[in-house]
Amino acid sequence: MSFLRRLISADKRRGVEGGPAKQHVAIIGLDAAGKTTIMKRILRSEYTLSKPTFGVNIEVYRYRTLEFIVWDLGGHAPIRKTLWKKFVTKAQVIVFVVDAADKKRFNLAKDVFYESLENTEPDAPILFLANKSDKEDAASSVEVMEALELQKMTRSDRAFNMFRCSALTGEGLFNAWDWLVDVVAKDKHVPTWHVKIFSAVAFDSNGKELDQAIFGNPTQQAKVATAYRESIKETERFAKQMRDYTEAVTVLEIMEDYQLVITKNKLFVIGILIDVNDPVSRVLTIASRIFDAIEMDYLKGITVSLEKVISNYFPLDAIS
Repeated sequence: MSFLRRLISADKRRGVEGGPAKQHVAIIGLDAAGKTTIMKRILRSEYTLSKPTFGVNIEVYRYRTLEFIVWDLGGHAPIRKTLWKKFVTKAQVIVFVVDAADKKRFNLAKDVFYESLENTEPDAPILFLANKSDKEDAASSVEVMEALELQKMTRSDRAFNMFRCSALTGEGLFNAWDWLVDVVAKDKHVPTWHVKIFSAVAFDSNGKELDQAIFGNPTQQAKVATAYRESIKETERFAKQMRDYTEAVTVLEIMEDYQLVITKNKLFVIGILIDVNDPVSRVLTIASRIFDAIEMDYLKGITVSLEKVISNYFPLDAIS
């Protein structure tokens, strides 16, 4: 099961009496912007492109202390003029997706956004996603912000932010969603900085395992053993699937209690097993530092030690 996928029927996992608070999210944007691919990437960890949506896709999932009902609205003109207002008016959160490589339609995207803005709740936070940033001709963040005239908006009126991302590789998506969840949840009990690292595994870009590490005392290690083995298999599978990409990231749910964050650069693929409620964006920062730390040893032919790197650089995150 993927990142963010928390089914309503899992009553045994409800952390508060009465269940988690529900949030209705409308994902909008022009046709072919990548809305459905983004939704599938986050909810199901699917790496393939999706066909155009003619109508509405509805998904329900749980993440941290929130339950999300996501409306993925098709971006073709007839749908924008008939369905968008109905759903956008009811949405508590808006996600607006722009194809960063489709510069010819930036003006249309801007007009469509501001038309939709008139129908939103005045305090509904907005997450802008500049998708397809992995393409060479993709616009920069500044170019997208200027094209959408985001200077018209003020954060005193509502929370908003913009992230460059790639639905295909996962880059930027999980940082963006963590920002959105933090804004919506306002939950002081949800960890926002340190995480709980239970284990880690590293492969080279060819899929050869370099090292693995499991943290904690023997009792803790025994408890996480099954998830640890599963994390190694999933990281190896991801390494093979994304071999043609220099950068990629995904997150999987493991045994309901853990998240597996897998990230890839040009040399390595690293899988880090953390608590199911931990913020993914923190782990991506950790993974980036691990990449830097092990690269020199790897290029010199020195044995890579994940336990040493994580314990030295992130002692507050590793389970002890």
